[in-house]
Amino acid sequence: MATYDIDWLIENRVIMHRYASTMDLEDMGEQLAIVNDMINAADVNSPLVHVLMNTENLKEYPKQIAKVGRTAKALLDNPRLGWVISYGRDDRMIKFVTSAIGTMFKTRFRVFSTEQEAFEFLNSVDEMLPDLKSEE
Repeated sequence: MATYDIDWLIENRVIMHRYASTMDLEDMGEQLAIVNDMINAADVNSPLVHVLMNTENLKEYPKQIAKVGRTAKALLDNPRLGWVISYGRDDRMIKFVTSAIGTMFKTRFRVFSTEQEAFEFLNSVDEMLPDLKSEE
């Protein structure tokens, strides 16, 4: 099984979540709980925490909107959550599922094809961040 990676891209501000090639609802729940715990552990004086989701390697994932929504609820309801930005795959199903869930939870959510587009967007909506391209 391929592994995922979740770490701070910018401490207390931006989390980078790189997905493995396959993910089921249980995997998703575990990974989103880690992200939520990181947000809750971030410095309380920091502004909102953004999440970048790199889906370049993701081939198989849950597509049932209601189940994914229930699995992601704790994270998406977190008042300290900033933008959630998915990138790396030009996949209509990912765009549909994430758009539906983003709307359901009134979450700031965007999907981009490339990392560069995702980084540029996040820098445009949060000018307090350093240039993300130089952080990689």
